[in-house]
Amino acid sequence: MSLSRQQLTLIGIFALFFGPVILVMMMRSSWWQYQPANLKNEGYLVTPPTQLVLSPNEEFGKKWLILHVLDRPCEKACIDHVTALRQIHRATGRNQDHLGIVLLGKEAEDSDLQSRLEAIYPAFIQLSDPENLALPVLADINSKLADKSGESRPIQTYILDPMLNVILAYEVGSNPNNIHKDLKRLLKWSDQESKG
Repeated sequence: MSLSRQQLTLIGIFALFFGPVILVMMMRSSWWQYQPANLKNEGYLVTPPTQLVLSPNEEFGKKWLILHVLDRPCEKACIDHVTALRQIHRATGRNQDHLGIVLLGKEAEDSDLQSRLEAIYPAFIQLSDPENLALPVLADINSKLADKSGESRPIQTYILDPMLNVILAYEVGSNPNNIHKDLKRLLKWSDQESKG
C-alpha cells in the first residue's frame, strides 16, 4: 500500500514542525548522557559532592567559591599561591560578581597576616574554623581521594558550587591556570543553566 501525495505532504509538515521539538526533548531527558571524550577536569572530581558549613554568620550570595586552606605559618609559598588566586579572580572578567575567594584558617589569623592578605586583594573573604566545622570535612574528602588513587595527595584548594558543595579539589602547588580552566567551564555551564 503506497502513501498518497497528500499523506506524504502531511508527514513532511509534521516532521518539519515537531521533529526539532522531539529532538530537544530527547536531548534534555535524563537518558541522553552524551559527554565528549576529551572532557577532562584539571582538578580531582569530588564524588559525591560534599556540602560544607563554612561560617554560620557569612553570606556568600549564591556565588561559586574557590576555597584555599592557609598554611600555618603563611610564608612565601603561601603568599604566592594567594596572589595567584587573586589573578584567577581578576581573570574571570565579567563573572567576578559570581565568584568569591575564601581563605580559610584553623584559627583566627593574626592581624598582621590579615592586613597582608587584605593588601594583596581586598576582595578576599578571610574566615577561620575554630569550631572545626569545615576542616574535618575537607580532611575526609582528601582521605577518600587518596583511597581512590592509592596515593596520598596533599590537597589545599577546592572549588565549591553556589550551594557550598565541594566539587573539585587541587593538590598543593597546582598550576593556577588549571584551576582557572575548570572555573571557566563551570561558570559558562552555570550561566547557560540559569538562562535555560
